Amino acid sequence: MARPKNPDTIRPLLLEVGLTLFAKRGYHGTGIKEIVDTAGVPKGSFYNYFKSKEEFGIEIVRWHSADFWQKWHASIDANAVDPLQALQDCFDTMLVDHIDCAVNTFSVVAHLIAEMCETSTECRITSKTLLDDMLANVAAYIVEAQHLGLARSDIDANEMASIFWDAWTGSILRMKIEDNREAMKQCVSLLFGNLFKK
Repeated sequence: MARPKNPDTIRPLLLEVGLTLFAKRGYHGTGIKEIVDTAGVPKGSFYNYFKSKEEFGIEIVRWHSADFWQKWHASIDANAVDPLQALQDCFDTMLVDHIDCAVNTFSVVAHLIAEMCETSTECRITSKTLLDDMLANVAAYIVEAQHLGLARSDIDANEMASIFWDAWTGSILRMKIEDNREAMKQCVSLLFGNLFKK
């Protein structure tokens, strides 16, 4: 007889399985039954942790965001002489980790958000809050670089952070179309290494 799963591991297990299945069939193409069957837990266990599939999807977005910030703080050099170079090095490091993962988390979560935001106001609000936080952190390094005379000052730092985000998400789509992760590397290198520099 199989041993019962530890309740403390069920929630993260469901999130991991959900992310993997969303990568294969998308949010709308994946059912709760498939998630719990793959995780090997009773369907009732799902509802012990998540009120609905919508809440589950939003929690995956939050979970990914927490993982992103953990990697960010581990990778960013807050005392770097060149803040733009610090941003480029940080994203380059996270890209290497992303490329080595079995599930391409950046692209899966980006498409999950795109799918869910069409019908979920809560997902849209959550994603906007997380995006604003990310843009503010990137902009802070650009502002520092501007003060040091290392970044161009003819464009507002917040606008440059937004340009980076738009190009980043576009490079994710291009990566999927071309089945080549070089698009994301080029995006980081071109923006922080060239276009944003003074």
